[in-house]
Amino acid sequence: MSRETTVAIATTPIPADAFLTTEEVAAWLKVAPSTVCRWRLAGKGPRVVWLSPSLPRYRRDDVMVWLDKVAA
Repeated sequence: MSRETTVAIATTPIPADAFLTTEEVAAWLKVAPSTVCRWRLAGKGPRVVWLSPSLPRYRRDDVMVWLDKVAA
């Protein structure tokens, strides 16, 4: 039996230059925020921009690039 991987697509347009929170990325990808945190800590998730030591943010375009990479 084969397993298929699905990728969630946002239904509401997100501006290309938007900075997303961990929670917003998680909601977009339909995973738990802790999953996004684990990816970040393991260096396996989308590129993160630190606005301060406790404020990780993700550019929408970086998330899209990461999705293309993991879906290939």
